[in-house]
Amino acid sequence: MKQCVDRIFLMLGLALWLASCTGTETILDGPGDIPEENIPSGTGNIFSLAMRIPLPNNYMNTKAYEGVDRGSLSEVLIDGVRMVFYEGGVVKYCLDLDIQVQPDNNDFKVTGNDLYNWATDGNRIFIQTTAHTFERGNYDMLIVINPNDSIEAKTEKGQSVTALDAAFNTSGMYRSRMVSGGEGMHEEPAYFLMLNSQNLVELVPGNFYATKEKAENNPAFINLERVAAKVTCDYAGTANTRSTAVTPYGRFVMLLDYNNQFDAPWGDEGYDIPEDCLDCPVQGCTGKFNRKTKQCSAKPYLHTYDGLGLVSDRVRYMVATDLTWEIDVVNKKSHWLRHLTYKAGGTVMEEQGHIDREYFYAEDPNFSGFSGTGETNLKNNFSYISSRNELIPGTSGSTAKKLYPQLSDYKYYNYWSWNNGDTQPVYIPENTMTQNEQKKDVVTRVIFKAVLKREQFGEKDTEGNPTLPLKPIEGFFVFKGGSTDIENYKYNNYNKDNTTFFILRPEDVAIYASASTTEHIHIYLRDGILEAISQFKKDHPGFNFSNWKDEGPAESANLSFYKGGEMYYEVPIEHFSVAEAQGVGKYGRFGVVRNNWYKLNIEKMISIGLPVLPVPQSEFIETATRSATPETKSNSNILIRNQSIIF
Repeated sequence: MKQCVDRIFLMLGLALWLASCTGTETILDGPGDIPEENIPSGTGNIFSLAMRIPLPNNYMNTKAYEGVDRGSLSEVLIDGVRMVFYEGGVVKYCLDLDIQVQPDNNDFKVTGNDLYNWATDGNRIFIQTTAHTFERGNYDMLIVINPNDSIEAKTEKGQSVTALDAAFNTSGMYRSRMVSGGEGMHEEPAYFLMLNSQNLVELVPGNFYATKEKAENNPAFINLERVAAKVTCDYAGTANTRSTAVTPYGRFVMLLDYNNQFDAPWGDEGYDIPEDCLDCPVQGCTGKFNRKTKQCSAKPYLHTYDGLGLVSDRVRYMVATDLTWEIDVVNKKSHWLRHLTYKAGGTVMEEQGHIDREYFYAEDPNFSGFSGTGETNLKNNFSYISSRNELIPGTSGSTAKKLYPQLSDYKYYNYWSWNNGDTQPVYIPENTMTQNEQKKDVVTRVIFKAVLKREQFGEKDTEGNPTLPLKPIEGFFVFKGGSTDIENYKYNNYNKDNTTFFILRPEDVAIYASASTTEHIHIYLRDGILEAISQFKKDHPGFNFSNWKDEGPAESANLSFYKGGEMYYEVPIEHFSVAEAQGVGKYGRFGVVRNNWYKLNIEKMISIGLPVLPVPQSEFIETATRSATPETKSNSNILIRNQSIIF
């Protein structure tokens, strides 16, 4: 950028811009070249403008949706451009230009009576206007693409520039269109509101020329950005060999108290012996266990699961399926223009002309002073998920998206209620905050919901091809405590922080809840179970352990009740990595900035989620004591890779 006499011009040569931003790529697909930028030296009153509009990543073949790199043609569509010149802080010229970017099969076409020429390098569209006549002078320029009624009213002739300071309702960030894809016809956000990427652009008399030809050979340049951010979620996973009993794909083990199995509803239905437990473990024995009789084929009356006390006679397995996701804590207000603030690290202020976009942040209308201010004030400024029903796709008021695993060596595809996930992105407004406001009640987050289903196998089934359907789960308890000295997690499960927990049948916990000693409690559970039950009773005094089927989910410190197999994970959206922010919990770690694409991928379902929808509290998401690996975006018991890119 060229800075002269305190005026900043967006005047880098196009060739230089392409070299710095796109490597060896060249302009293609356009009807003509965009002229290089020059130091303005005009002497007339004719003006032309070249706009740079970012293309979404992988916008071509938009409905193929291969992997997690999804772009949408709808993100570049244009049906109107407004050019606004401010003089002395007041609109002097307001010109609506006839320039269109419309679908053309899987590509787009650029047309309009005010179009001079256009080009694209694959990353941005360059659109130049025909020359127009204005009074030569000093102006501040605003460009609005796809203007809504509100911004049109604020930019009419005679309006003050201060009208742009008022926050706008974020429901007007885009419109929509009907598209056809793999999921059939559906409505998709389109025609996104776009404005200057860095404040108003100063124009000087040298930007105006004596002839139309000279003006169109020497246009002024401006960078534009969408006011919305984009979020996508995927379940691509990674391999994990930590436990042979429980995989990284949300498979958990329930311990059954052997003394209570006579009354167990899960004790005599189906066959729960997994493949890795079929070999008889008796030294020297080469027999296989029969899933139905639970007897060894070599010595059926000597080697039995009951007689050997083996794992699969005392446990049941559950698999996390039917994942959905929804955005929570969504900002209701945004600035028309992104308010520049400190970049990553919190020491250098962004200025017009800076191009290191990956380090940009923003200051939104709710930047500070909102966390912990009370439910009424928070709900006036943010939208929150208020009911678990909002996480159920297809129910009234729900916009939740379905996930589907894209995993290698995944054995449980046929356990899911659907064969494909929803692929449409979600577009949300900017939401940023000071370092001291990086708290759960004001940081935009993603809520994931999963449904646990009980495995059961036929006599000759394999895990990858069971003939018996998964059984729904009415309820279970999670106990944080008990024995930790258990080989290979055969009876218990582990958390990310290396603590362990047991999943227990409600029938067993009902028996424990009436006990005064641990004498008849499973030996693995005796350490802490009565104390956990006592605290649960204090937290939920009306809970009826014997009639648990009529109870709702309930959470306590070390004992929680889950209903219907449902569990929840919360993942705050991270903007800067730990390395970029220069530390855990530092400025800019969290937040959503316009025109950024936040791509979240579930790598591992490490442990069990919460039994209830987590309520956002006024508490810090990160503290300096938390261990964090740079570039790895993670939450307590679900590992997320969160990549933020410019789209």
